Amino acid sequence: MPSVSFNRLLLAAIPLWLSCWAVGDAMAQDNTGLRQSGIAVEATAADAVQAREVALAGGRRAALNRLAAAVGTTAPSLSDRQIDGMVASIQIEEERVTSTRYSGRITVVFNNQARNMLGGGVTGGSAGSGGGGGGYAAPGPMAGQPTSNYLEASTSFGSLAQWLDLRRRLLAAGPVASVNILAISTDGALLRLGLRAAPPDASTALADGGVLLTPPGTAGEPWRVGLGG
Repeated sequence: MPSVSFNRLLLAAIPLWLSCWAVGDAMAQDNTGLRQSGIAVEATAADAVQAREVALAGGRRAALNRLAAAVGTTAPSLSDRQIDGMVASIQIEEERVTSTRYSGRITVVFNNQARNMLGGGVTGGSAGSGGGGGGYAAPGPMAGQPTSNYLEASTSFGSLAQWLDLRRRLLAAGPVASVNILAISTDGALLRLGLRAAPPDASTALADGGVLLTPPGTAGEPWRVGLGG
């Protein structure tokens, strides 16, 4: 797909096969890239305090499992304490409490420890990329560093599988702190990437994980990002 403007992508129609996973892409819209909203929680215990603790622990686990599914992997078996250590914050959107029962709906925001754990656990060749194999980018030494640069990058893809593969690699890559989707269509997207290094350094590191990040050919155009090969 040739380089396209933001307005053209914004006006492009988004079909049902993209909208079916749009809820999962809420993680890409948050600054951390790790937000899961609308998690229903419910538990009954000896008293309301215990019921609340059990319900929120179950909600954190459900949010982690949903996050893992959104990036195409499965969360490993972890204790409630381990999962709690991956949570940056919990927002309680609604709650109902009785003497022995707690229920509600929450939003869970995970920290980078969750992203690195899920990203490092995704292995295998690129799905439908039209190129060779190779694993997803490991978190690497840049993981956990603060965002130092932002840039807009356009990408094109021939299938949903190619888009999901690219998104998984970006979310797992150490140089990438966040991936915000500015616009998306059936064959391309415009992204705002938060980087932990200068773009040339990030580009070199991403290439090791099968992602090509290239500067624009003309001033004013976005960078280009895509699968290697």
